[in-house]
Amino acid sequence: MKKLLAILLLATAPLAALAADEVPGKGVVKKVDAAAGVVKLAHEPIPAIKWPAMTMDIKAQDAKLLAGLKPEQKVNFFLVKGADGQYVISRIEAAK
Repeated sequence: MKKLLAILLLATAPLAALAADEVPGKGVVKKVDAAAGVVKLAHEPIPAIKWPAMTMDIKAQDAKLLAGLKPEQKVNFFLVKGADGQYVISRIEAAK
């Protein structure tokens, strides 16, 4: 049993590390440029990365993430640092 638990912990460790690197945010969609893979968000403060509340363009890791987003829609999103050191959206969904 201990061996099985150790294997499970080792198998899920990379997933936990990946999730830990994501930074959550909340905001309102202002504009979507699906062709460029960019969304303009008016977001709340994001203390984890010391961002104050602001409106800004944020690139998505994959432009497909932006499909279905509409202006004035409230969203929850997650940011990760891209290869260039800039934060990009890794996940975004309508707020519930």
